[in-house]
Parts: sequence; C-alpha cells; structure tokens
Amino acid sequence: MLKIEEKVRENVMSKLITLMLGLLFSTLSQGQRLVPLPEHPAGLSWPTATWSNTALGDDVDRAALDSAITSLFAVKQASGVPDTRAVLIIKSGQIVHEQYAEGFNKDARFHSWSAAKSFTNALIGVLANQGRLDLDQQAPIPAWQDDERSQITVRHMLNMTSGIDNSDGADGGFIGEALYGHGASDVNQMAANRPLISEPNSEWAYSTVTSNLLAFVAGNSMGDDRYSRQAYVNQHLLSPIGADDIIMSYDKAGYFLGGSHVYATARDYARLGYLYLRDGIWDGQRILPEGWVDFSRTRASTENNGNYAAHFWLNVKGKGWQPDMLPGGPESAFVIAGNGGQYVYILPSHDMLLVRLGEWQVFSRVDLVKSLAAVVAAFPPLKETTETTETTETETESAE
Repeated sequence: MLKIEEKVRENVMSKLITLMLGLLFSTLSQGQRLVPLPEHPAGLSWPTATWSNTALGDDVDRAALDSAITSLFAVKQASGVPDTRAVLIIKSGQIVHEQYAEGFNKDARFHSWSAAKSFTNALIGVLANQGRLDLDQQAPIPAWQDDERSQITVRHMLNMTSGIDNSDGADGGFIGEALYGHGASDVNQMAANRPLISEPNSEWAYSTVTSNLLAFVAGNSMGDDRYSRQAYVNQHLLSPIGADDIIMSYDKAGYFLGGSHVYATARDYARLGYLYLRDGIWDGQRILPEGWVDFSRTRASTENNGNYAAHFWLNVKGKGWQPDMLPGGPESAFVIAGNGGQYVYILPSHDMLLVRLGEWQVFSRVDLVKSLAAVVAAFPPLKETTETTETTETETESAE
C-alpha cells in the first residue's frame, strides 16, 4: 500500500513539474503564435549514427530547386572556390539534397561564428532540464551580485536584453579586444566588468560576450575545468544526438567560447537543428525541457527588437540593423545564424531543415538569403500547417 501511495505522489509531482516548466517557458510575445513542431516520423531511425537518404517528393518544384542550388554555388571568389561550401536539406527526417563545393565533403568541419550562440542556448537548456539552472534566477556571475546588475537573469542574457554595456558595436572594437586582444586570457572577466547602461529587459543589444558569459554560467554548473565540462557536454548533449565530432573552443581560463567558436560538419549542424525541430526530444529522450524550444523561438519583448528570440533569429521583420533571415519564407521559421552565412533554417511548417555553410566574400547577405529563400520556396508546406502558418503571419504583422 505504501509503495502505491509513493507511486501516486511521484506521478502527481511529475505532472506538477511538467506544468510548472510549461508555465516557466511560456513567454510568448503579444500576438506571436507558434506553428506546432512536427513529430519524428514513425518507423524512421533517428539520425544519431547516420542520416538516411530519400528521393525528392513529387510535389517539389525540381526546376526551381535546381536553379536556386546552382545560384548558390555559382558565386565564386577569385580563387574559383564558391562562397557556398555546403548545402544540406533534411525533409521529414531524411536527407533529400546534400552538396559540397570541390575540396569539401560531409566530413569537413565549418567554423560556426555566431551560430555557436545556439549551441550555448542548448547548454543552458540541458542544465535547465536537470534543474541546475532556472531561466528567471539571478545570473550567477560574481561581479554582478552586489550592485544593480544583480537584477539580470539568465532569461535576459539569452534574449540579449541584459542592459550591460558589452554589445558588439558597429566597429567590433570591444568584441575584438575580448576575443583577440588583451581580454583573451579571461574573456568572461572582461565582459562581466562592464557597467549596466539600461534597465534589464528594456533594450535589446546583440552581444557575443554575453553568450560567452552564459557559457561561463553553464560551465560552472558542469565541472571544474575544460575537460570535465567537455565531458558533461558530450554525455548530455553531443553524444545523445550523435554529434561527438563537434569541436568546441575554450579560452585560457577553461570556458567554452560560446559566442563564436564551434567547428562542426553540415550534418552535425543539422543534428542540432533537428533537436529543436523535434521540441528538444531525441529518440525518446528529452534533452531540453518541455517548452524550451517555444521559448527559444519567441521574440524578445523589447521595443527595439524585431526578430531576435533566445539566441535564435526569427523570420519576421527586424528593427534597426537586424537582418532579414529568409525573405518571403514562412514566418514560423527560426534560424541558427553566424557570420559569413552559416545558416541552419528550422522550418516547422515544412518539417524541414536547410543548412548552408561557407562565406560571403563575394555574396552579399541580401543576395544569399534570397537564393536560400528560393530553395525553400521549391518545397510546399505541410498541408496540416498551411492554415496555421497563414494565421501566424497575419497575427504577427497586426501585432507589430
């Protein structure tokens, strides 16, 4: 009898925890509706060890797709190397197109630049799933504990709304000093010592070193040095999704450079995107908390922010310098993005991922995203999400 009562209590507590997590991460901006995340196809093996391949569906506009892919690889530098080095398309859990420039292949690793920020989001999510971190807790950064910066939460940092004076800036001066100048020996100390210049959650400002500070926060919950921290990341994130070959870079103090320095293959970038497309679940295992992906694809609610969420970009109209992600594409898309055109487009409305890696030494950002939008346009959306997607776009526009 006692065992039955204990089991009942466990079930009640489990349901309460699930409800609390759902409430915790349900911070949708006014007017923003989210397209439901599709489930992994029944009977299909998860891409932990390898991705399965399948042919393009008959509903794909192949001529349009071929034209768009050709345009991506046609833009070449003076050396003759295309700016686009890799294109990978995952549809309903399977590879339908994979192409590399000469000299590159499925084993080639590509520098993430700011795409690393979404890896940092995942690290915080893993810790939140284990109850080690809370979105609305005071950011555990020693330099902030005894002054006005103690108001800053983990949520503010993920949304880039901390109010700290550490944004990248137009000239890149601060981030350059932090990563490659006198701050490189301890990036986090340099970043944390900056003053508060606006109330938390009042202004959005893109900050690479804020992502590094989040990696510092994560690292302190994972281990005492870079080796124990990497072992934790491998055990709880990379190995479960089959991305053990990812290389994460660390500063001299032993903390992951979470704003800019990951090296990964196109398929491993896709694995991270696929984890988010599947709501933080991989092969029956919940890696990220329930509601975490919805939080990650919800616009940060400051007046000067148009299309930034929680270390992911959104395909809605930006404000100020914020770039368009996929012009004409579904507004439900959310994006892992890095300098040089490192893109992982997560498209719930299509049950699809589009990965593009390379440079934009010749390509302009504007022309590149137009070509990528043409790739997506060749694929029809899922029938069951078409109406929902249209509603999402209309209501988002009216809210703005």
